[in-house]
Amino acid sequence: MRTLLRSLLLLALVVWVGGLLFFGAVVAPVAFESLMPMFPDPAVGLQVAGAMVRNSLLHLHDIGLFCGATLLLLCIVERVTRATRRSIAPPLVLIAVMMGLTAYSQFSVIPRMESLRIQAGPALADPASTNPARVDFNRLHNLSTSLEGIVLLSGLGLIVLYARPEPAS
Repeated sequence: MRTLLRSLLLLALVVWVGGLLFFGAVVAPVAFESLMPMFPDPAVGLQVAGAMVRNSLLHLHDIGLFCGATLLLLCIVERVTRATRRSIAPPLVLIAVMMGLTAYSQFSVIPRMESLRIQAGPALADPASTNPARVDFNRLHNLSTSLEGIVLLSGLGLIVLYARPEPAS
């Protein structure tokens, strides 16, 4: 039972943290480096690459929230069944932070960014533009990036917690 619980817990953690790493290192850079140049109009290329990244991030967040709920449940089951002697408080705090920031990004930041993207129109592709919607979009983009970074660091913290040996009985 202990091995099954620990395996499922680690699987959920690896899927979430691995997805974050893959998104940041591969999906977003490739979308903007490969898709944008395919369009003669930079604004259209930016729209297409942005839509791919946004949709990928929305799916990643869904996966993260599912993995987070699974982690919470497994963490509690592991403790209740005495399959671990670890304190569950630190992992629960990190999981709650990860889920809270992911939900905030998913249900607040990204919808506001999408609204601003539509408002900014072609000004979004112009780095010199002072369009207020573009300025606000950039501010929210920076916030989104920071939130994802905190979620990733929290996930790495969880990995460290679970990599440590069980305390002696």
